[in-house]
This record gives sequence, C-alpha cells and structure tokens, in this order.
Amino acid sequence: MALNASLNKFKNELSDAATRNAQYSRPTSTAPARTGTPKLGDGAKRTHGTAFSNSQPAPAAPTNTLHSGGAGGELMTQVWNSVNYLKEKSPQSITFDYLISYLSLPVDAQKNIPLIKRILSTHDRVTYLSRSESGTGKESFQYRPFYPITNAEELKEYMGIAAQRTATGIPVKDLKDGWPDCAASLDRLEREGFILVTRQKKDNAPKTVYPDSPSYHILNPISQLPQKADTDFVDIWAKTKLPGSEIELRNALEAARLTPTSQVKEVQRGMQKKKERRKVNRKGGKTTNNHMLGILKDYTRK
Repeated sequence: MALNASLNKFKNELSDAATRNAQYSRPTSTAPARTGTPKLGDGAKRTHGTAFSNSQPAPAAPTNTLHSGGAGGELMTQVWNSVNYLKEKSPQSITFDYLISYLSLPVDAQKNIPLIKRILSTHDRVTYLSRSESGTGKESFQYRPFYPITNAEELKEYMGIAAQRTATGIPVKDLKDGWPDCAASLDRLEREGFILVTRQKKDNAPKTVYPDSPSYHILNPISQLPQKADTDFVDIWAKTKLPGSEIELRNALEAARLTPTSQVKEVQRGMQKKKERRKVNRKGGKTTNNHMLGILKDYTRK
C-alpha cells in the first residue's frame, strides 16, 4: 500500500512539472523542415523544386522610369519609332499630333507625350518647326539628314560651296541618309562633269563624291558633254613610268643636271672667310659749339 501511494504521488508531481514547463517552452519554428537526402538504395532523386524549396524568392526588378504600359510603352522606343517615321517621310514635315496618332500609344503611356515632344525638340537628327514655321498652324517635326541634300540641284549647289572650302568628299552612304535613290542622279552628274565619283571595285557602286566643274573639261561640240582624252595622250601617259625607288629618282634627277632635295649639302670651310668686324671709335672727343660763338660766354679760363 505504501508503494502504491508513493507511485501515485510521483506521477502527480511529474504531471504538474510537465504542465509548468509547457508554459515556458520555446515557440516552434514555422519554417518547413529540410528534406533529407535520400539514400542510394531508396531509388528516388530530388527534383529541382524540392532541392531549392527553402530558397528565398528573387527580389522584384526595379521599375524603370522610361518604361510604362508594357508593349509599346518604352519611351526611347517611341522616340526611335518617331525618328524612323520622319526619316521615311523626309523631306516632308509631320505635325506632332499626326505623329502621336501614328505611334498608337496605349492608354497608360499617354503620359509620355510631353517627354516625346521634349526629346524630339532637342534631337540632333530632327528639326523642330514652330506653328509659324510649319505653315500648317501646328507644331511639326522634320528629319534632319547628315547633309542638306535631297536632289541633284542641291548637290550641285553644295558641291560648288564645298569646292571653295575643302576638297573632302561626301560618302555616298551618308548622302543616302537624306537622298536614298541618288545612284541614278550621281551617274548623270558624273557624265555632265559636275562631280567626281570613286566606285567600289566589286560592283562599281558609287563610294565617295567629290566636287568638279564642266569648265575643267574639254566639251564635245555636239553633245556639250566632257569628252575623253585623245588616245595618243592616254598612250603617252600610260608609257611614262616613274622611278621605282628613291635611288632611281635621284639618279634620274642628277642625270638631268637637277639637284635632288635629298642630297646632302657639303659646306667647304676654305671658301668661307670670316669677316673682320670693324672697330667703332667710341672715345669722346672735344666738342665745341662753333655756331654759338657770339652768344655764349667763354668760361674756359675758369
């Protein structure tokens, strides 16, 4: 009986202690338990999702101020499309209202309209036209090519001015920026003697344009076009060969009794005589004012 009473008392004290400890126990973690690696004998493999189930989600990408409205809402894309459209319609000017309607901006990208106008106004490939300059009463924009040339007459005028300033040519690829179909006109102006054209060896396509003038050519009396040089002159020009090296060129000049610029000038010391410097008598002599003899008093005795 005594043992049973002691056992019951122990069970009651143990139950009371467990209850007290439960009140001060640590909170259980809310994180899911990590899945252990299966053994080789289990025949199962971890999937990618299971292996990285505890990884933190990737942070959201920062929002870009140049983007708004998803597809077609990027600001710089809208500007590029505007410039490209102005280039297609060059040299025609396009009103800003029509340009916005061409872009077909989504509703949430309408707020970019003032920014598009501001960027186009300062773009180096676009010319802004005010309401009075456009002639339509609306603000307009016009594409600005690398060279202000869109036809043959403008090219002739520009080449006439360029010939007075510099002999630098115009690359045809830059000329096509404002005049895409210029190849036929370049061939005609070259035949008429207004320009000189260098061409590609592969397909004879024009490469660079240089200034020229019909006054530099001998015109055909019938067609009034620059005629080719005589065959005799071409043959003489082709047969005339220049020396292949500097030594041959120097020998040819010496044979013609000409002094080449590369010849070393030898100075003969015996031929040069040192000029003697003339000594100047700087001693002060006695000076008298003979022309003042009747006016000044004589103090030589004193």
